[in-house]
Amino acid sequence: MISSQDWSNISQALPSNLAARARNHPKKYRGFIEAVLWVACNRAFWSELPKTYGPWRSIYLRYTRWVKAGIWGAIDRSLGPENACGSALKSLLEEHLFAQQRRRLRMERKKPRRARATREKGMLL
Repeated sequence: MISSQDWSNISQALPSNLAARARNHPKKYRGFIEAVLWVACNRAFWSELPKTYGPWRSIYLRYTRWVKAGIWGAIDRSLGPENACGSALKSLLEEHLFAQQRRRLRMERKKPRRARATREKGMLL
């Protein structure tokens, strides 16, 4: 799925600690990145990921850690806008960040309600 040139660009875009690991274990890291790109390019659910890539939950958890660390942004930039998988990855990242923001807002809205309910209970007693 990833050409040699794309893999070279991606491995150079990784932070130094990950770049060293990717050089030492290229099959493992390239397989992980290809799995994420498969989900992005096919606009599939994570659970639909073919078993050849490994357990989808492990891949999804690592993906979310890399999102939080900002690594996928660097990978997206290294692929460039003309790459089809690069634009699919960008939309996957945007959807993920939007969903994260929605969850965070929903949790913030719930907090004051609980606090109000607790205060009201205390006043009634």
